[in-house]
Amino acid sequence: MNFKIELPEDTFMVTRDDLKEVIKVLMDEIQKDIDNTQIMTIKETSEFLKVSVPTVRKMIDNKEIPFFQRGQVIRLNRSDLKEWLRKEMRKEGVQ
Repeated sequence: MNFKIELPEDTFMVTRDDLKEVIKVLMDEIQKDIDNTQIMTIKETSEFLKVSVPTVRKMIDNKEIPFFQRGQVIRLNRSDLKEWLRKEMRKEGVQ
């Protein structure tokens, strides 16, 4: 039995695994963009870290967590905090 398949000229074929890899790379890039642009307040940071607002303020005062300041306004970058958490977990031996 012979089959003949005709495809439009602009069509190209990819394997399922190749398509999965492309989608994964795109999703990683989108997530990085979201993380890099997500700036949080102290209250949002306390919710993200699941600690109290005074605890976050104390961590900022002690320069334990990454933050930036514009005048009197303190903000924290979610991706910086995620990286800080990863490093802290490695120090504690948590995988």
